[in-house]
Amino acid sequence: MRAQAQPRLDPLVGGLTRPPMMLGIPYTLFVLEFCIVVLIFINTKNLLMFLLVIPIHGIAYALTVRDNRFVDIILVRFGKCPVTRNHRFWGGDSYKP
Repeated sequence: MRAQAQPRLDPLVGGLTRPPMMLGIPYTLFVLEFCIVVLIFINTKNLLMFLLVIPIHGIAYALTVRDNRFVDIILVRFGKCPVTRNHRFWGGDSYKP
């Protein structure tokens, strides 16, 4: 039996389906990152807190390199698939026993 051929990936299709980006990360994550840093700044009143953008952006960029739609996946997962009370018993979400 011969091995199955790997699908050919066209870089044009990847670029056309990519989410809107700002500095290499999805726009929604970019806005969330800066909102978090600004809130930390407001609470501490220390201008050096704006330097937190660098490690946070680095982590976000590393996650984006792996999968550039991970923010959308997380939003759909927690928006459409809430955890039910019997999750531990069934090992998954069961809405009707």
